[in-house]
Amino acid sequence: MIELKEFTLDLKERYEQLLRDIPTSFYRFSNIYMAKDCSHLHYAEIDGAFCVVALPPTSPEEAYGFFPLGAEEAKLRRAFLTLREELGIERFYVPSEVLPQVEAECPEMFEMEASRGDFDYVYRTQDLIELPGKKYHSKRNHLSKFTSTYDYEYVSLNGENFSQCQPMMDAWFAEHTDVNTPFFDEEQVIHTLMDNFDALGLRAGALRVNGEICAFSIGELTAPDTAHIIIEKADVRYNGAYAAINQEFLKNAWADTRFVNREEDMGHEGLRKAKESYHPVHFNEVYKLTFQK
Repeated sequence: MIELKEFTLDLKERYEQLLRDIPTSFYRFSNIYMAKDCSHLHYAEIDGAFCVVALPPTSPEEAYGFFPLGAEEAKLRRAFLTLREELGIERFYVPSEVLPQVEAECPEMFEMEASRGDFDYVYRTQDLIELPGKKYHSKRNHLSKFTSTYDYEYVSLNGENFSQCQPMMDAWFAEHTDVNTPFFDEEQVIHTLMDNFDALGLRAGALRVNGEICAFSIGELTAPDTAHIIIEKADVRYNGAYAAINQEFLKNAWADTRFVNREEDMGHEGLRKAKESYHPVHFNEVYKLTFQK
């Protein structure tokens, strides 16, 4: 019988060694740890493979799994089948990097389709800092509305001073009552990140106008040349605040990176349009695998 285990901070180093070069944002330890409670994430070990699963207790049909990390040759198939037989998991979301292994070791086991809403958008860091050329003309105009209107300062954040963002967070979540789902509580997620700021190896920054925080962002380094933006929030009453925190956080915290991963669009048309408008250089592709009937 599978033993389901809770995610703890001391798993971070081991997990990231198993993850190796997989760049997909929702596979990152920080993303898993921050959402472990609201997204009902656990892990199990099957023949040495590290298997992450989401098991909503009230909606078993919503259960899904990750790729079994570290599965030895000829044991991947057994890991998938065990998760299906013991936990009822019928679908898995996997990065494109592991598809050759799935196809080689699990032929004809799954129906496979691209999960477009889960593709990460990856950009050149300097493009988002400098906004060069005609294609970023509208972005520069939007940014200039903020920089010319407000006397602002950039503030580095950490777990100790993040409380100064709470008034803005309270107002933001009071206005955006539809952002949370039964499987994701974004306000809880933000507090989990900041409560474990140093242990998760995070960086964060904010913009302050007239003594009040109007935008903040949280991220991490996922490779020597790649930043990963996990959370970004802004008060839209400050015209151009999103554009400003996007640029300022990269300029102050990540200027030495080559790329920045700004995560997925979750299938939201408006968010997709916004992310595409910043001209990604590539996507981290994700595929949904569903057991053949």
